[in-house]
Amino acid sequence: MKFSAWPASGSWERMYKDWLHLAERGWHGIWSMDHFMAPIDSHENPVSESLTALSALSALIPEVKIGTMVTGNTYRHPGVLAKMAVNIDHISEGRFTLGIGCGWQEIEHNSFGIPFPPVSARVKMLDESAQILSQLLSGKKTTFSGDYYQFDDAKLSPAPFKSKIPLLIGGGGEQVTLRTVSKYADAWNIWARPSFFRKKLNVLEEHCYKINRDPNTIHKTVAINIMFSDDKNLIEAKSQDSWTLVGGNVDQVIQTIGEFNDIGVDEVIIAVYDKNTYQSEPLDDLDIFAEEIIKLFS
Repeated sequence: MKFSAWPASGSWERMYKDWLHLAERGWHGIWSMDHFMAPIDSHENPVSESLTALSALSALIPEVKIGTMVTGNTYRHPGVLAKMAVNIDHISEGRFTLGIGCGWQEIEHNSFGIPFPPVSARVKMLDESAQILSQLLSGKKTTFSGDYYQFDDAKLSPAPFKSKIPLLIGGGGEQVTLRTVSKYADAWNIWARPSFFRKKLNVLEEHCYKINRDPNTIHKTVAINIMFSDDKNLIEAKSQDSWTLVGGNVDQVIQTIGEFNDIGVDEVIIAVYDKNTYQSEPLDDLDIFAEEIIKLFS
């Protein structure tokens, strides 16, 4: 099982500082959110655009895997997104994974004038985009005519640095999103505790079996928060703001991580940022995790 960090994407200066710190501590990968503003109604908190930041970070920070967790499909046309992805892929020498979801944060769409269709349309747009991206990111010539997107003999040049750029899809919608994952994704992510992850994984596996795909060909990732503390009241208070919090002493956190390992999680992604402001939080808990736990599951 692999372990990756997911720090804030605030100011460029803080983002670069956090990434340098994490890259020196044995993390498999570092992920970046992709938003234009925080979910609160304020423009006071800096939020870096993810793909341009990742271009710079991939050049400045070697070795670790990098990716978007996740970009909203509504933000960019899939052809534009594919071209941006292949640039990062080459700058990083094949370390980049493109993570994408249907988009959910209405306030940033309204603020920046980006159309925000109903969720029923957004999941269909994601399905079309995933089909297109799965072809383009594999270096294939792509022709497509759908309800939302049209392509005519499109092909990435330069081609992907390796054979393909991995496509990760985030979400847990059982009827549409997980079916899209089963058809087109190389990797999947969901926020979850172990029991919830197992429930969604069962649904994903059923979708895979229906199309004769081995579910083990999908890299399964889970996003969580962590807190090391013996103060049960503090952990309970923090849990009110984060239902995916894994808290307690080192042994208790190890137990929960072991549960993820037992149910087939391939990569645990630990988020450490303020969910209201998208600003950085101290990396102390990530440092404890890297020192005490990563080696136990390597």
